[in-house]
Amino acid sequence: MIMALPRKVKETAEWKRASGEFSVITVPAAILSLKTFAKIQKDAEKILGEEGAAVLLYEAGKDAGKTWISRFHDEWGLREAENEFIRAAEEFYAELGWGKFSIDIEHRTISIKNSFIARSYGKGEAKKPVCHFLCGYNASLITELINKVVDVEERKCMAKGDRYCEFIAVNP
Repeated sequence: MIMALPRKVKETAEWKRASGEFSVITVPAAILSLKTFAKIQKDAEKILGEEGAAVLLYEAGKDAGKTWISRFHDEWGLREAENEFIRAAEEFYAELGWGKFSIDIEHRTISIKNSFIARSYGKGEAKKPVCHFLCGYNASLITELINKVVDVEERKCMAKGDRYCEFIAVNP
């Protein structure tokens, strides 16, 4: 049975203080600051080099996307109500603090105003796009929506001074 599309994170979040657990849509999760995320990414860049860190974060994002999008699919439905699914996902990500998503499945693009990664990295501090985790995540999202495996490239990034981050599906 498909449940109604949740509109609020708090409707799907569960806190178990006694055991120190937190989940959203029954997926175990943790909350960390943007500063911490940026530190992890910048340290990975120092240790692995920019390209190595980009690959690591992209693959981590793809895996996270598969987990979350699969849960969204199971809980919200998808094939029967694609537009509702997209709208619910956009609102859900905004509530999570990931930024303001705009998913254009026809053109296979996702724009994000106020990306949590670009915000934490520092506006205008990067020479190239830095939202590698979101690239991988968005690859899983678009793959699920069009039922075809794609990779995603970030073409615009707030961290390099653009007004928003833009991701586009490319052939694998």
